[in-house]
Amino acid sequence: MNGKLIRPADRIDLGGTDWKMKEFVGMDWIWRDSVKQESPDVRWWYPASVPGSVLHDLMENGLVPDPYYELNSRLAEWAPERTWVYKKEFYIPEELEGRQITLVFEGIDYSSEIFLNGESLGKQEGMFVPWSLNISERLQYGSNNLLAVVLEPAPFEQPQVGKTSLVTTHKSRMTYWWDFCPRMIHQGIWQEVYLLVNGEARLTDVYLHSSLSEEMSEAEVSIEVEAEGAEGCTLEGRFGEHAFTGILENGRCTVVLHIDNPRLWWCNGQGEPYEYPVEVRLLDRLGEVSDRRTLAWGIRKIEFLPNEETVPGREDVTASKTGSFTLCLNGRKVYMNGYNWVPADVMYGAVPEDTYARLIRLAREAGVNILRVWGGGLIERDIFYGMCAQAGILVWQEFILSSSGIDNTPSVSEAYKELMRGQAESIIRQKRGFTALAVWCGGNELQDEAGMPLSEEHPLLQVMGEQVKRLDRDRKWLPTSPSGGVFLNSFENLEKCPGELLDVHGPWEHQGLEKHCELYNQGTCMLHSEFGVEGMTNYEALRKTTAPEHFLPASKDNAYYFHRGAWWNNEPLVQKTFGGLKEIEKIRKGSQFMQYEGLKYAVECNRRRAFHNSGTFPWQFNEPYPNLYCTSSLDYYGNPKPAYYGVKKVYSPYLVNASFDSASLYGQEALEADIYMAANVEAGVAPGGYEVLAQVYAMDGRTLMAECFSSDKAAMSAAKVGNIRLPLEKLEEELLLLRLFLRRKTDGTVLAENEYLFTRECDLGAVFRMEEPELKMACLDTGVEIENLGKTAALFLFLTREDGNPVYWKENYFTLLPGEKRIAAGEGELKEASVQALNVEYRKIRR
Repeated sequence: MNGKLIRPADRIDLGGTDWKMKEFVGMDWIWRDSVKQESPDVRWWYPASVPGSVLHDLMENGLVPDPYYELNSRLAEWAPERTWVYKKEFYIPEELEGRQITLVFEGIDYSSEIFLNGESLGKQEGMFVPWSLNISERLQYGSNNLLAVVLEPAPFEQPQVGKTSLVTTHKSRMTYWWDFCPRMIHQGIWQEVYLLVNGEARLTDVYLHSSLSEEMSEAEVSIEVEAEGAEGCTLEGRFGEHAFTGILENGRCTVVLHIDNPRLWWCNGQGEPYEYPVEVRLLDRLGEVSDRRTLAWGIRKIEFLPNEETVPGREDVTASKTGSFTLCLNGRKVYMNGYNWVPADVMYGAVPEDTYARLIRLAREAGVNILRVWGGGLIERDIFYGMCAQAGILVWQEFILSSSGIDNTPSVSEAYKELMRGQAESIIRQKRGFTALAVWCGGNELQDEAGMPLSEEHPLLQVMGEQVKRLDRDRKWLPTSPSGGVFLNSFENLEKCPGELLDVHGPWEHQGLEKHCELYNQGTCMLHSEFGVEGMTNYEALRKTTAPEHFLPASKDNAYYFHRGAWWNNEPLVQKTFGGLKEIEKIRKGSQFMQYEGLKYAVECNRRRAFHNSGTFPWQFNEPYPNLYCTSSLDYYGNPKPAYYGVKKVYSPYLVNASFDSASLYGQEALEADIYMAANVEAGVAPGGYEVLAQVYAMDGRTLMAECFSSDKAAMSAAKVGNIRLPLEKLEEELLLLRLFLRRKTDGTVLAENEYLFTRECDLGAVFRMEEPELKMACLDTGVEIENLGKTAALFLFLTREDGNPVYWKENYFTLLPGEKRIAAGEGELKEASVQALNVEYRKIRR
């Protein structure tokens, strides 16, 4: 233990890179005594890391080729069929003898047998349920001990296309093959392993919840504690500056604190996400600390109120049901700027802390205030929920149940109901103490035979819902997502039953220049909890994962593209939209532009309807594997695609946007658009008010029209401030750029900006026929300075830093007209960056 004094309630970490691992077929490990200290089995053991993943350790030892490259993941599909033994030696000093020492595994995927010094401690099953055992009498004090874990072959489960009714485990479904993840079935000790050193008594549960008075001026905080071996023990601790004590009876104690003028926890964009530091100490009969917990809790009041019912544009139709999806935080209505979160890596046991930190920072900087943790992925690690709370991001957590395509209804067998009852209880107890958690959901896209979302009357969902209501009564419960009325956001449903689109999913594809705006302009849903637009990956990510000779064709006819995102390969639509492309970079940039403008416009349409629509959750924020096409806004390496910056515009403190029929003006007499403004903060009335400037430009920088509109206030409910109409009859320009600026009248401060590209033809092919402008660029301490010295616009400049330490760009993916100069602010090490645009080739900029 490196000479460190070990006190009661200390934790001895058993993780690290000093583990060893080896593969076995069947029970060969028993024959070889592989888990015993004096085992003759000494060959072919390899270094391993815990927490970690079997496949990651194989990759690190060169035992499988890089599964993130080309088709290599197929060469690793044998791994989950093997038995794997992990083992580690650790020393226990003599002075710990007599203490209570508990061995804890926070998560093993999926089933295993655990050994200490060759003796079986028991079996474990279930990746989301911790395993623990008091091993005080089994340790060898003053000498080395051998801990071994025998990981059984991964269970057989359904991939994305299969039958939900045949699922018998509660395991991450994604790695069995999903539309954004190849078959790389996960095994491993995927969460932390440690020894807890306690006195005679041990804390087993600490549950905090709070309530606020109507005026938010008083709070009542309840601290519910459970312990074992606690006869005669007392409790003491602190909640911020407030000390408390308590007496345990039958191993339980509840302490209630009254706090005047509490500091409230606010979500991103609404205020400070303050959490009170909390310490709970369990004292034995002699007054000595036997166990302790430290945690954090934010005082906040979360309600979900009924949505406004009138369908915009269809005042004659009233929703037949009321959806209670409007987030009210501390008495304030807040629009849910959401995203769908998937595991950070297909090898989720090997995700480092700084990866979580980077992804959650990117979400915060994009204005996200809630993440839906999708039901085919994970009950995430504790670090995720803690970081979300610190960033002001709420969490909608789904249990790991998901549709499978052939049928989408989970089993109702007694065995499965009992499994999920136990799983739900354990998981709820683990996660309910996190400030960020706001919603529990039964799973993803669970449906009946008619394709309608299941209700909580389904026997399995009823069992899980009962556990939520019993153990975490303050959180909202949804049986599935979408939760109804109808399942899909589609032209058909908008025509047949516009008032029945409550919480819906879809579509996940760009609808084309002719139909995309039409679909979202007609939107009536009250909550859009999953939908998206597909796009290709970033420049560097393509080159890291694919050989140049396999770049083309960028279609499903290419085996490499088929393997890496076939469901989201929209190459035919890209070709149609840009009039035929032969170069990989034009195809890639065209695809990314379509994802950017398609996703941005969809989110804008939903946001304009607040609070009939109360939240929008694009599919998806991140991706766990480097696909070549995907609906994600970040690539696998955590670098934003242009779509990220499109959504960021809508989620910023202030927003300004346009509503129009199509980006193609072919056959139209004029460019017409309605202009809207709103705020994601409580902006209210500004002295002097606000103004919106709308300008239409030619590609040579000439102003073709300009209009200015005024507004007294900016509110969370969007307001139409005006309309523009530019006749096209006398114009020769093929491409037009509409720019919008929202400014404060008193000082001209720009609060928000936006821009849209239009074509007078059927497609956007002219984009790639434009000449490349002459750009002068330099890296500065605060960003990148770019000046357009050419005669034509640089269309949608995209700044990246895809290698090395990340740079967080405050603004990105913008057009620079001839003669314009701009500093694109960025935070991070800016010794170099790269730049590209639709009509500018990729290049590096160095200081």
